[in-house]
Amino acid sequence: MQTIHPHTRRNIVFLSLDFVMFSIGFAFFDPTVLVPAFAKELSGSSFLVGALAGVRVLMVTLPQIVAASVLLNSARKKPLLALSSLGGRLPVLFLAIAVLFWSQSRPGLVIGALVLAIGLFFISEGLNGISWPDLVGKVIPAGIRGRFLGFGQLGSSLFAMGAGWGVKRILGEGGLAFPQNWALLFALAFVFLMLSLVAILLVYEEPDPVEKQPTRLWRAIRLLARHVRDDIKLRRLVILQIVLGIASTISPFVVVRARELLARGDDALALFLVMQNLGGVAAAISCGYLIDHVSSRAAIRVNVLLQIVAWPVC
Repeated sequence: MQTIHPHTRRNIVFLSLDFVMFSIGFAFFDPTVLVPAFAKELSGSSFLVGALAGVRVLMVTLPQIVAASVLLNSARKKPLLALSSLGGRLPVLFLAIAVLFWSQSRPGLVIGALVLAIGLFFISEGLNGISWPDLVGKVIPAGIRGRFLGFGQLGSSLFAMGAGWGVKRILGEGGLAFPQNWALLFALAFVFLMLSLVAILLVYEEPDPVEKQPTRLWRAIRLLARHVRDDIKLRRLVILQIVLGIASTISPFVVVRARELLARGDDALALFLVMQNLGGVAAAISCGYLIDHVSSRAAIRVNVLLQIVAWPVC
């Protein structure tokens, strides 16, 4: 019989809140929809849009090796998750302040703040991409993990769709003028992202018995390279992640172009956010079922197939 963690209910509640608060905050700071549109409006530069997309891919991927090597010797997963979240989300507040006060007088300073905020946010998310699933795997029993992730994705996507309506009110006709509109969006992103961090801090985690060993990053990198070389399944997954990451860098240009072509381009941004999260609702229902009743591999294959089908439409 499966052993149920004594604090499972508490952890489900706070991890679900983390799920929802993060998704709302992320909707106000979406790197494939809102950030490219703001970068283009501020600078008029397509190069900046592409550079930010490249920064996002690199900063998400590279820190994961560091996270894995640190967590290997850690009795708790939550400290790294909390610290990296704080370090990645505080710059969003500084960005909101810079946008409000210096967008028109010192746009170069705001561009620097934007690049810094994006870089630190996605370094944080790269670290969290290891520590958050590690924490969930530790405190949520395997038998309900798929349903938890599915319902979490469902709830967070529904709330994030509401954030898309908020984006329409702020950026659309009758909303605030530039730069107050963008400053408000980034400030809202910061508030909800920090509420997500509070929820993380309230998760209960018992320490694991670990044998402390020196953390050797280069040893971890060499070990990873060896595993990729020797394990064909792992090699396929790494290649898949790289290919999907490269493909995702095109999304910001699609958004920017749509905003320029459509008569009410700001409404299109909100529509992108709503449709993106509507897809999240569908994914939550289907992938949660597949993970629990078929396999995680089936859910991954469905996800990849849908992305392959979507790109020719663009």
